[in-house]
Amino acid sequence: MPDSTGEAIDGGAAAAEVSSALPLRKRQQKVPLNTYVRPGTQQRIEVLKDRGYAVTDIVDAALNEFLDRAGVPQSE
Repeated sequence: MPDSTGEAIDGGAAAAEVSSALPLRKRQQKVPLNTYVRPGTQQRIEVLKDRGYAVTDIVDAALNEFLDRAGVPQSE
């Protein structure tokens, strides 16, 4: 999470970096994904929700980043 100067603390990304990586809510076709997260992760997601982001968009961006880094090809 960023501190008051916008610098990352606790291993989190700076606020500007997060907001540029996540698009604000958009209406796109989505499919259900049922999963559980740790309480600390949920608290961090709540911060982004308070900033206007949708949980589905946050999860989608995170999964796509993970899959890209893992070298999984994108579907057409």
